[in-house]
Amino acid sequence: MKLWSIYLKLILTAILLLPATASYAQPRSTVQDILTGRARETLSADNLVQRGVEKIQLGELTEALADFNQALSLNPNDSQAYYYRGKAQRQLERDPSFWEAYRQGLLVRGTARLQLGDERGAITDLTYVLRNDPNATLAYVNRGLARLELGQTQQALTDFTRALTLEPNLAIAYHHRGFARHLLGNKEGARTDWDKAATLYQPTFRLQLDAEINE
Repeated sequence: MKLWSIYLKLILTAILLLPATASYAQPRSTVQDILTGRARETLSADNLVQRGVEKIQLGELTEALADFNQALSLNPNDSQAYYYRGKAQRQLERDPSFWEAYRQGLLVRGTARLQLGDERGAITDLTYVLRNDPNATLAYVNRGLARLELGQTQQALTDFTRALTLEPNLAIAYHHRGFARHLLGNKEGARTDWDKAATLYQPTFRLQLDAEINE
């Protein structure tokens, strides 16, 4: 069986086993983006900035920030997007509850983008989360997965290691770091991580993990 097919099967099973603490609230704007497909609209960076400015004027600050982030993922040098994003942030940060909801929303949207195959969009969202909350373990794991998909294996390895620094018994991080090490040619390190993951996973999944690796 090819490594990538084993990898995908294990990810899907592992996600089902994530603890309840790994789930996050989904702000209204994030849910709407997913359901209406806004995250997949083919708007230019300029159009996104313009729409974001309009949303600031309407008081829809979290939605505006989402537009500015998406604009910057398309054009990282867009000075207007940076300016207006900072303006929206300053207004939001006056109310900590808004910022917390926005951070959680980005974490959810970044995960959704990863699942939909938008790895670069996922990295943009999750990097923003980590910039403001460097202890967001799940963001490191999911950004690492996105980087693996883009072939950024060394950066993915770094993300999984950071996640393990925060949560040393996080099985899914050992699991994914094992794949990163395997791709980088560190077979012994990969096996060590997979063995650790198998020990930490629930017994049923441990049997499946061992069977898949040895197949």
